[in-house]
Amino acid sequence: MSDTAYQLGIAPIILLVIYLFIMIGIGWAGKISRKENTLRDFYLGGSSFGVFVLFLTLFATQYSGNTMLGFAGRAYRQGGTYVVSIMFMVLTITAISIYGPRLFRLSRKFGYITPADYIFHRFGSHWLRIICVLLLCWGLANYMLEQLVAMGHAVEGLSGGRINFMAGVVVLVVVMLTYETLGGMRSVAWTDAIQGVLLFTGFATILYIVLTVNGGIPAATELIAADKEQMEKLEVPGWGGIRTWFSTLVLLMFGASVYPHAIQRFFSARSLKTLRVSLAGLAFMPFITTALAFILGYIAISQFKDLTPFASDQVSLLMLLDIINENNFIRWLVIMVFVALVAAIMSTTDSALLSIQSMVIKDIYAVYINPHASQQELLWKGKLFGWVLILFLVLMTWVSQQTESSLWLLIKLKLEFLVQISPVFILGLFWRRLSGTSILCGVVAGTSITLVLWVGAMLGTWDTAARSPLGISAGVWGLTANYLICFVGGWLWPEQVAETD
Repeated sequence: MSDTAYQLGIAPIILLVIYLFIMIGIGWAGKISRKENTLRDFYLGGSSFGVFVLFLTLFATQYSGNTMLGFAGRAYRQGGTYVVSIMFMVLTITAISIYGPRLFRLSRKFGYITPADYIFHRFGSHWLRIICVLLLCWGLANYMLEQLVAMGHAVEGLSGGRINFMAGVVVLVVVMLTYETLGGMRSVAWTDAIQGVLLFTGFATILYIVLTVNGGIPAATELIAADKEQMEKLEVPGWGGIRTWFSTLVLLMFGASVYPHAIQRFFSARSLKTLRVSLAGLAFMPFITTALAFILGYIAISQFKDLTPFASDQVSLLMLLDIINENNFIRWLVIMVFVALVAAIMSTTDSALLSIQSMVIKDIYAVYINPHASQQELLWKGKLFGWVLILFLVLMTWVSQQTESSLWLLIKLKLEFLVQISPVFILGLFWRRLSGTSILCGVVAGTSITLVLWVGAMLGTWDTAARSPLGISAGVWGLTANYLICFVGGWLWPEQVAETD
């Protein structure tokens, strides 16, 4: 990395330091703008976000380090067929747009702060609320771990190796915790707005670079086709590849669409119109962001050979560093892109941290441990829990680095279980016959099946890329059973709803 350090110089580090100080300043501004010392104000920003802030915070939250690094690494390993990833994200936004506005109206009427508020209000089951919170927190914890791994890669690349992987993680985590603790959702959303602008600009910049330097996609395709070892990545997938497509489509459509930190942004919207406009704009982003990740990974096939799964997560960074000496204009564009990537990772991590601490404190601690706790006590204990959790995840990031776990494996580990929550929203918001008992049985069965299949994969029972029978993801098998139980239960043992409800 010494040559890289010489190429990048000290300028990127200076820019990063300035950016981090600005983030802390925004955190302080969020603190002094606080209208009341309540959970709603801290975790939802007083439900006051307009189109500009809401769209950018949704954008910065949905597209993060795992898009730029994990998706690009997956495209490098899979090849041209991974262009289908664009459709994965389109369907995710479609699912959000279907149930999001309806959930928003309920949140305004009944004062929801967390997703579990809706879950208990709709189904009235304590066990369902606890299990859903555990699954949502599991998904968010894995999500944050993905971002911390991406954070280490990004800072190491931005600094040209002057700041190593773990040092970069620690520095960014401390800054993120500072502004998140100061201003809560308001500070997070304001920083997301800046990070969203940087992210969009960074994506546009990278597209310009990769499509104009070294011949772009046509030149890369010729090089891949001429390489006997790589040309299979241009072939049309067989039934095994199609099953992988289907599994990933289901996981992302039903898993990524129920991210709790995204749901809480629905609750933060100023109005229903604000939410609808923001979601409409978000629908176009996969054609820029996810497409870019695919293009980077695809072109990298022709540039770098035999990268391990862990190393392939850095192909975006390697591609940029490979062209940084083209000219001064390209060099500064690359530096800007690295800063944008750091911004994207931080915007997702802070959102996930805020969401997970809100659920643990409001839905578990305040209900089952200390129901008489004041709002102030809940706030400071939530912040304390956030600091403890992030310290644990930093340790797990180090473990992940030592074991060289790929980002895509972490993404799958998150989605396989998080996807089991989807019937709670997709069916629960539209089908009055669905009862709490039916949905509880479905979620428990789906989660149990997924867990058994993952254990089977660890024991070597399933020798496939999907780590489960027939190459179909464990979470999809579990989700199939989950929905089947919900449908059967809804028809045979419907929810008893009063005519006045």
